[in-house]
Amino acid sequence: MKSIQDRFKSYGLSGTLVVIVFLLPLIGKGQQEPQFTFNQFNHTTVNPGYAGLRDAICVTGIVRQQWIGMNDEEGNHVAPETFVVSADAPVRLLRGGVSAVVMQDKIGYFKDVYVKLGYSYNRSLASGELGIGINVGFLNKSLDFSKLKPVEQDPLLNGASESIMFTDMGFGVFYVQPGGLYMGVSATQLLEGARPLGKGGLEYDLKRHYYGTAGYELTSMRNPAFTFIPSVFVKFDGTTAQVDLNGMIEYNRKIFGGLTYRLQETAAVMIGMNFKDLSFGYAYDIPLSKIGGAGSHEVMLRYCFKLEFEKTQKSFRNTRFL
Repeated sequence: MKSIQDRFKSYGLSGTLVVIVFLLPLIGKGQQEPQFTFNQFNHTTVNPGYAGLRDAICVTGIVRQQWIGMNDEEGNHVAPETFVVSADAPVRLLRGGVSAVVMQDKIGYFKDVYVKLGYSYNRSLASGELGIGINVGFLNKSLDFSKLKPVEQDPLLNGASESIMFTDMGFGVFYVQPGGLYMGVSATQLLEGARPLGKGGLEYDLKRHYYGTAGYELTSMRNPAFTFIPSVFVKFDGTTAQVDLNGMIEYNRKIFGGLTYRLQETAAVMIGMNFKDLSFGYAYDIPLSKIGGAGSHEVMLRYCFKLEFEKTQKSFRNTRFL
């Protein structure tokens, strides 16, 4: 009896592509949502409770290319490629904030497109702000069968692109103390939808993901221009966990740099700068496993601004001067 790998090879799918195609169902049953190194700048994507807590309108974009150099035999890049644009803003009329996220994630010949719209109720708590949020998400998952080049004809590989659509929800709680502590917990893909993808009846199941994060700003007593920000980011899907340990140093609120260690997987270096309302950052992931290829690149850009409304002058009539 042929092994699964041998069957793929009989279709002309060999080398790196065999590994990618063989692992995709396992990845589909494991952690499905993309990973980032700039998690400190990406709270809105995984936690709707963060919306509106900064008292500013913020738009953040992150582009990530993972495992550079992993290509199939025709030169197509089959390693994960992800970009996300998230935005959130406080809305006083709603006593909270609103958020929107657009994200695309590609791995192999799979492509996922996410759209999330959320609301967070904000209230003061102790010396900080608490946000309790919920969002509605739409996920379009597609598989390009035309990229598969079988030697033997197979009805399952019909040369067409197949796609399915999911509707889902997320929930999160986030707490911020300006210039001090922050922490949050959230869950995504709450509905755990399941649908077949393609004529072969490949079943794709969404798995619920749980996130936790915390960090603290420590300002140097000897030199207040330096701020050290240790933080932790945890992702769990009920089966496997991913833990990021981060340490970042910020100088004069203008330049920052740091290190990230993703347990048993990756070490990363981060650098960046803040200029007025703009923040820019670059991270390079150094793989600690052989599958990592030449490493991963990640670029982050954020723009935040406050809307200043002039207070209207109120006039009062005095009966003495009518």
